[in-house]
Amino acid sequence: MKDLIKNLHSSPQIKDKTAIANIWNYLPDYAVIDGKNVFLGDDAAAIENKGEYLLFAAEGVFQPLLKSDPYLAGRISVLTNISDIYAMGGRPVAILDVLFSSSDKQIKEVLSGIYDNSTRYGVPVVGGHINSDSKESALSVSILGKAKKLLTSFNAKDGDDLLIVTSAKGKFVADNNFWDSSSELNSDELLRQLEILPHIAEQGLADAAKDISMAGSIGSILMLLECSKKGAEIFTDEITIPLGVSLEKWLLTFPSYGFVLSVRPENSSKVQEKFKKHGLLCEKIGNVTADKKIFFIMNGNKELFWDLNTHSYIGINNSKAEKVING
Repeated sequence: MKDLIKNLHSSPQIKDKTAIANIWNYLPDYAVIDGKNVFLGDDAAAIENKGEYLLFAAEGVFQPLLKSDPYLAGRISVLTNISDIYAMGGRPVAILDVLFSSSDKQIKEVLSGIYDNSTRYGVPVVGGHINSDSKESALSVSILGKAKKLLTSFNAKDGDDLLIVTSAKGKFVADNNFWDSSSELNSDELLRQLEILPHIAEQGLADAAKDISMAGSIGSILMLLECSKKGAEIFTDEITIPLGVSLEKWLLTFPSYGFVLSVRPENSSKVQEKFKKHGLLCEKIGNVTADKKIFFIMNGNKELFWDLNTHSYIGINNSKAEKVING
């Protein structure tokens, strides 16, 4: 278990997210729109609007992926944004894309990937920007959504069950840490799976949620806990792993469908049943604690994975973020 922890700490997926901590020095104390504070550090910015919320998010695509498989990069740019909106309990409305490239072939493949996935998920592309004379390729996509009730990363509570949602039906794509469980699904199946999240939000069944990003499930759990100023005990033996995949690899995998939820124990069975009805895994893998320490428990042994009291992950606990959280 000590080797597992050491390897996770040094992995690119975990280390890349620590760069987020550097941006806090360049941000205002908090954003204010129509007199309401907008939380910084969640999957999407949630802007109160007439008793509901506008959700605004953006994602940049990993450049090596853009170069090696531009069509897949286009698809993933849509997928990641849509996951951000649903993770907040919302539903997506529209997409914008920004693409820099000097290759007509690459441009065609990227835009085909974006269009194909936006069509599958029923979210229109309403504009964007293309530069076709750029030395370096780059792709980013932004998304607008709306929610009646919010799921955020800031509201996990001491004593909550920590649930992880994934699909065991899928395969790894090439040499990436991308687990593709969505390509074989039709639009109706995709949307039925995603609609579970806003239903949970609207029924008040979860305290907090976060989509599983490129940092994998363990990095996403870390970000949720840091935003909520909480810790956790994670029972690694309870995590279902696809055949032939190591625990380390799975903890760092970006699934095409994956979410972390913090849920009151009395609501866990209801939440789990909603996902299981659609053939998805929804497992209790731990408990949320108040001490801001994350422990791994395996075969009865307990090891400290991360101490947020002394080692922040994305820097959300600095003084500026405190003002946002406390309003």
